[in-house]
Amino acid sequence: MKLLTIALTYLKQTFASRSVLLFSVLMPMVFTAVLGVAMQGLGPPDEPPRWTLLLADEDRSPQSALLRRRLEADPTLQVVAVPAADLPGQVEANEAPAGLVVPAGFGAALLEGRPVELRFYRAAGRLLDAQAVEAATRAALSALEGSAQSAALARQVSERLGLPALAPASTFEQARALWETEAPLEVRAEAVTRLKGSEIPLGAEQSSPGMLVMFVLFVTFGGGTTLLAEREQGTLRRLLVMPLGKATLIGGKLLGIYLSALVQMSLMVGFGRVLGVNWGQAPGALAAMLLAYGFAATALGILVAALARTSAQADALSTVVVMVLASLGGAWWPIEIVPPWMQSLAQALPTYWGMRGFQNIVVRGLGLGAVLPEAGVLLAFGAAFLAVGLWRFRWE
Repeated sequence: MKLLTIALTYLKQTFASRSVLLFSVLMPMVFTAVLGVAMQGLGPPDEPPRWTLLLADEDRSPQSALLRRRLEADPTLQVVAVPAADLPGQVEANEAPAGLVVPAGFGAALLEGRPVELRFYRAAGRLLDAQAVEAATRAALSALEGSAQSAALARQVSERLGLPALAPASTFEQARALWETEAPLEVRAEAVTRLKGSEIPLGAEQSSPGMLVMFVLFVTFGGGTTLLAEREQGTLRRLLVMPLGKATLIGGKLLGIYLSALVQMSLMVGFGRVLGVNWGQAPGALAAMLLAYGFAATALGILVAALARTSAQADALSTVVVMVLASLGGAWWPIEIVPPWMQSLAQALPTYWGMRGFQNIVVRGLGLGAVLPEAGVLLAFGAAFLAVGLWRFRWE
């Protein structure tokens, strides 16, 4: 009961301060919103790029019409019909990155299995775009060639078996229909427990957990600095005169710091949801990560307080430690975009495991079983930090 009273007193005093509310609540929210907008630019464009393909159809056959439909179905192409005589000049003038001329006899050659030469023009000043258009054009042609080859094979088999001759046009049409038929797939849903592959978080999905991970360290480090200030002012010495005992006193202070961390993280989660971040995909997983990371952050705050000699020194040390842990641990930017050696180094930091667990929930939609390893690592970090911090902490 005494331990809880000390913890609640610390919690009340902490959040009664306007400076704490400004630095621990308002500022993290501002950073989350601003960085969320800025990080949207890291992702791919909402719409795929589209390139203009000038198309001159001199054949006017069902097969050339089919080729045009295939080209128009490609989301990266905008097909514009032009006369064959005008096409080379327009491409040369960079009005389009590429142009395709389908010669007369294309359809007949395709049905009979004969080679046919299509003329493809590239703009000299837009070679990269022209290469992309050429790749899409070759894909459309490959589908037609596959249908033609299937039809030719069917006619050869029919001939060898002595069956009635098959008409090239009807055989090609049947082969094309079969080629385009989508085979039904049976999909079985299973629970996902571990991530295979990596989705890079963008926008608020990166900034919301990132600022949560960083600013909760400021809260817990501030709690450790408060203990040093009380030691310097003699408050701890006077409290020890009361029938509390060192274990109850330090336990109550630690519990108060831990509860303040949970309050701050809960506010950050709520604000993230306002920004559209899906924090609620796995409530059990989220609770486990908040409890584990809050414990690790609290223990690290006590460790920093134990290593510092004065509260001023602890303040300066806290700022440096938080910035290093946040930047290297992936709180400022997606850890997936940094070099491999930095990703390996980050695994030695609690912030990395906090970000990994939170992003498994937010970005990848994983559940409790998936984040248990991250929560376990954070608990191990916390136990080590707490043991060293309590061992090195000086009451006077």
